Amino acid sequence: MFRRDLLSIVHPNPASRVALDLAEGIEENGVISSGVAYDPATNKNYPIKNGYLDLLDGRSGADNIANLTNFLPGAGRGYEPLWRVRSLNLLTGEEFSNQRELALISDLAGLDRGGLYLDLGCSAGLYTRTLAAQLKDRGDVVGIDISPSMLKEAARRARKLGTTPSFARADAENLAFADASFDGAVCGGSLNEFGDPARVLRETRRVLRPGGRVAIMGISKAKTPRGRRLQSFLSTGGVCFFAPEEVFSLLDHAGLEPDPPQTYGAVFFAGATRR
Repeated sequence: MFRRDLLSIVHPNPASRVALDLAEGIEENGVISSGVAYDPATNKNYPIKNGYLDLLDGRSGADNIANLTNFLPGAGRGYEPLWRVRSLNLLTGEEFSNQRELALISDLAGLDRGGLYLDLGCSAGLYTRTLAAQLKDRGDVVGIDISPSMLKEAARRARKLGTTPSFARADAENLAFADASFDGAVCGGSLNEFGDPARVLRETRRVLRPGGRVAIMGISKAKTPRGRRLQSFLSTGGVCFFAPEEVFSLLDHAGLEPDPPQTYGAVFFAGATRR
């Protein structure tokens, strides 16, 4: 599903400054459930089906093995019940519910201001649907991911909750959105899996309006020998881990003004403002 009015900020080639238009589709209350969007600059068509707009034009968008695991059968359905609901308990070593996590992200992102938000690497849509439900008529959320399985599940869970955020299969390293389109951006764990996290943050800064906020949850570099061995193994699949000073440097060099990070065990929360 994708809001028709948001097609005006979707630029498959941002440099061309040409937005998508709707060629055909099934639409209800301004939300397109299925159809075809097209790019007038190139005459390319982009399908809207299974709950999302596909902007990758047949490309996988995967950078590494970690990305590819999200394409496995059942990855979308199993992600939240098997991992996401208990992940922060395991990583922080304390009781850390999704509700607590979402409250921190909402606060860091400045959700109380309202507006349009981007969820980078949304997986099964935990942040996307929850923030959309919190915003109600004060704003909306666009969730992007490269995994069809994750996006299909994200749309299903959003509908079940009674929300209609927009979803797109899109590359976070080359965001297909116009400059200064969003009031904020959130990222829940995906920064560790992006092939080029510095580029993702530069692109995020580009699509944020001045004063727009970024809120990130990620996994820090381990401090124990056992943790370092595990992370060394995971890094062979493309997962990267960050020291607090590295997170600060990535945000700063992307043109974002970082807040002091918040750390809980192996988990960090980082906020920043677009300069």
